Amino acid sequence: MATRENYLRIMSLRAPNTRCLRPVSPGVGVFPPRMARIFQASAGAALLLLSVPAFSQTAPDLGSTSSFAIVSETYSNTTAGTAIDGDVCFTTGPAVDPTVNGTVQTPCPAQTGTDQNAARSDLDSQSCTSIGAAVALDEVSIDGGPPGEFPPGCYSSTGAMSITTGTTVTLSGDGVYIFRPDGALDAAADSSVVTADGACTDNVFWTPTGGTTIGANSAFVGTVFRGTADGLSITLGDSASLEGRALAFGSTVTTANNAIAVPSACDQQQTGTGTIIVEKQTNPQGSTQGFSFTGDALGVIADGEQIVVDNLAAGNYSATEAVPEDWELTDIVCNDTDSSGDLGTATADFVLDAGETVTCAFVNTELTATDGTITILKQADPSDTGESFDFSGDLGSFSLMHGEFIVETRPPGTYAVSETVPADWQLDSATCDNGSSPDAIALEAGESVTCTFSNSRGPLSIPIFSQGGIALIVLMMLMIAVFSMRHIDLNRR
Repeated sequence: MATRENYLRIMSLRAPNTRCLRPVSPGVGVFPPRMARIFQASAGAALLLLSVPAFSQTAPDLGSTSSFAIVSETYSNTTAGTAIDGDVCFTTGPAVDPTVNGTVQTPCPAQTGTDQNAARSDLDSQSCTSIGAAVALDEVSIDGGPPGEFPPGCYSSTGAMSITTGTTVTLSGDGVYIFRPDGALDAAADSSVVTADGACTDNVFWTPTGGTTIGANSAFVGTVFRGTADGLSITLGDSASLEGRALAFGSTVTTANNAIAVPSACDQQQTGTGTIIVEKQTNPQGSTQGFSFTGDALGVIADGEQIVVDNLAAGNYSATEAVPEDWELTDIVCNDTDSSGDLGTATADFVLDAGETVTCAFVNTELTATDGTITILKQADPSDTGESFDFSGDLGSFSLMHGEFIVETRPPGTYAVSETVPADWQLDSATCDNGSSPDAIALEAGESVTCTFSNSRGPLSIPIFSQGGIALIVLMMLMIAVFSMRHIDLNRR
């Protein structure tokens, strides 16, 4: 069977040459790894260099719209898998109901329209820096900075604003961001808008006069307002994610297998030092099925991909999966003993300490799958020694440090895995959650089994002597003492 690779699809990091998950250090960036793009300008791209005057932008009062992920006259969702964390309202509803963690109101309260228009007027009245006509945001350089990186401010164009396929726009720094294109807003497929250095997603606003399209597999942040003319809509392509709001009172919002979440208020988005990671593993391996997550880790990922959320204060966090039709969530494996998963609610609860990285892997099995999965998880006490533990057996040879694990897909059968215990360590327990022993793991079709090996460092070795040995040592010490006394006496003479 081919070796399985767990790729770290995150900016500036590459996967190690191993099948085991290597936890990522804090400071990676708050966005789904599949959406992350290594920043570069394409060959021959014309970069727009601008100097931006200092304006003091303010966030508008969103009023009753603040809790809504979607406000619309017509809400269209024709594809299963859309998961929404926030309220939703519409007059004409979708053909396929999304999963909504919030209220669903029909029709939208009139006050939402009033508050949406008031917030839009506030944003349109603020002083802006013009960045050109029809502009690609990923090609704009502000004050000599990297192309596509924007400090807080208001940016306007006399034409459409776009983001090129596969590129990233970074909003860097604490403050308010307003993007005001006099035309359409078009984020192409596989593009990303991400925040960094204290930027808050609840302080990002997009106010195009035209329609908005967020392309397939893209990651977008901020509150998006519908265009000013009647009939202008907000459309999310397949598997796109939005951490923000789609406010289209009197118009249309279209979704398709998306993850949408209302952002936390900025005073709740505290700077911290911890990282949570959601990892996706599927049986069979290599599935392209997208799995939507809501909660504190927002995104849509496929087999082997991750959602990384960093810069978090110590505390409790959660991520919930919307299990697709024809799939079953068969296991949630966390590399931290304080964190856990609940298959009934499809939720992982992260208990994050300062400076800690916690990974929870969601293992899904297609209902037609004939194979099963075996996860080997390593726990060590103390956990910070960097000690590597070698394993061998029917899953092959591999090494794991504390908090690391592998997930292997195998046909039904019995499998043996053993650990070579390093010197000065002891194996405290080796258990599997289906009652099997690690030296005889019973795997059934479609089953997911997790086996945990727990080690602790043993006490220092103290030699133990027999009574005869002790007597010999005492005799030797007496002889040394007599010799020393005679030597001193001779020196005195």
